[in-house]
Amino acid sequence: MGNDVMATNKTSTTLLCTVLHLLVDGLCVCCLYMTAGGCGFSSFAGVFITYNVLAFLTQPLTGLVADHVHRQSNILILTAVALLSTAVFVASTATLFHAQAMGGFFCVAILLGMGNSLFHVWGGKRVACITRNDIRALGVFVATGALGLAIGVVFASWLLLYGLLLAITLATWAVIRIPDDIPNDSSGSEVNTLGKSWWTWGAILLLMGFVCLRAFLGESLTAEVTKGSEMILLIGGLAMLGKGLGGWVAKGIGPWPTIILALAGTLFCLWLKSGTAWLWIPGVLLINLTMAVTLYWGNRVLPGREGLAFGLLAASLMPGYLLAQLSGSDVYLAPLMLRLILTVAIEVWVLWRLREKRPDVLWSAVVVNILTNLPLNLCLIYVGGGWAALLVGEILVILAEAVWYRFFTSSWKLGITYSLLCNAISFLCGVLAQLTIILINIIL
Repeated sequence: MGNDVMATNKTSTTLLCTVLHLLVDGLCVCCLYMTAGGCGFSSFAGVFITYNVLAFLTQPLTGLVADHVHRQSNILILTAVALLSTAVFVASTATLFHAQAMGGFFCVAILLGMGNSLFHVWGGKRVACITRNDIRALGVFVATGALGLAIGVVFASWLLLYGLLLAITLATWAVIRIPDDIPNDSSGSEVNTLGKSWWTWGAILLLMGFVCLRAFLGESLTAEVTKGSEMILLIGGLAMLGKGLGGWVAKGIGPWPTIILALAGTLFCLWLKSGTAWLWIPGVLLINLTMAVTLYWGNRVLPGREGLAFGLLAASLMPGYLLAQLSGSDVYLAPLMLRLILTVAIEVWVLWRLREKRPDVLWSAVVVNILTNLPLNLCLIYVGGGWAALLVGEILVILAEAVWYRFFTSSWKLGITYSLLCNAISFLCGVLAQLTIILINIIL
C-alpha cells in the first residue's frame, strides 16, 4: 500500500508541476504583452530583456536557494505565486489608470521575472527529487513551457491572464498538499557538498555549452520562418513534443545515442534547410529531444544540488538565444568570445593572486562569468544606453557575483571582496585596452 501511495504522489506531483509550467510561462508572457499593449508603450524591448534576464539568468542563484530550503520547498512556490499575483495586480492597475511611467513596466517585468525564476528551480528540483531523477518525468515537466509561451503570445488578453492566475492558484494549492515522499537515497537526498573535482566542473561547463548550442540551433532553425499566430503555436507544439518525447527515447535507447542521433539529425536539417524549407520542422523536434538528457546528466553531476543544476542549464539558454539573434547582423561573434575569454582569464588570475586555490571557487568563477559577461555585452548591443547602461549592468553583475561567491566560500566578506576586485580589475583592463586602441589609431 505504501508503494502505491508513493507512486501516486510521484505521478500527481509530476502532472501538477507540468501543468503549472504551462500556466506560469503563459501568464508571464501574456502579462507582458497586455501591459505593454494596453498602456500604449511601443518600444518595450528593454522591458522584455529585463524579464528574460531575471527569469533565466537568476536561476543559478534561486537554484542555490532551492537547495538550501529543500525541506521547506513550499516557501518557494508560494513566494513565486505571490510575485506573479502582484505583477498581475500592478499591470492591471497601471492599465486601468493609464499609467505611462516607465517604472511601472519595469516593475511588472521584475516581479514576473523573479516569480518565474523561483517557480522553475522549485519545479525542476521537486520533480527530480520525488521521481529519483527519472529522465521521462524531467522531459515531461520542461515540455509544456514552450506551449505556454506560445499560448500567452497568441491569445494574450485580460481574460486569459486572470484565468491563468486562477488556475495557478488552484494547482499550487493542490501540489503543496502532496507529501514530498523523497527517499533518503534518492537524487534529492540531503544536500551534499558540491563536487570539487576538476572533472565535475568540466562536465558542468560541457553541459552548459551544449545547452547554449541547443538554444542557438533551435533559434537558427526558425530564424527565417514568418511567425504568425499559427506558426508560433506550431513551433511551441513541436518544442513541447520533442522535450516530452526526449526522456522516453533516452530511456529506451540510452542518453548518449539520443544526444548523438538528435544532434546529427538537427545539423542535417539545418544544412539542407535553405533548399527544403520544411526541414526546420523535424529539426526543432530533434533538437528538443536532448532537453531531458541534459537535465538528467546535470542532476547526476551535482547530486543533491538539483536546484543549482537546473538553474545553470536554464541560464545557459540565454547566451545561445542572443547569439542566434546576432547571426547575419553586423555584430561579429569573435570579439564577444575574445572579450569573454579575457575576462575569465583576468578574474581567475585575480582570485589566484588572492591566494584562492580551491578548485570549486576557481571553476565557479568561470561559470558565473559565462552567465554574466556574455549576456551583459549582448544586452548592451541590443538595448544600448551607453555608459549609464554599462554602469547599471556592472553593478548588477557585482551584486550577483557577490552572492555567488558567498555560496562557494561560505563568507560574505570573501564573496563581496572577490566580486568587487575581480570586476573592478577586469573592467579597468577593458578601459585600458580601449584607450590603447584609440591611442594607436591616433598615432597611425
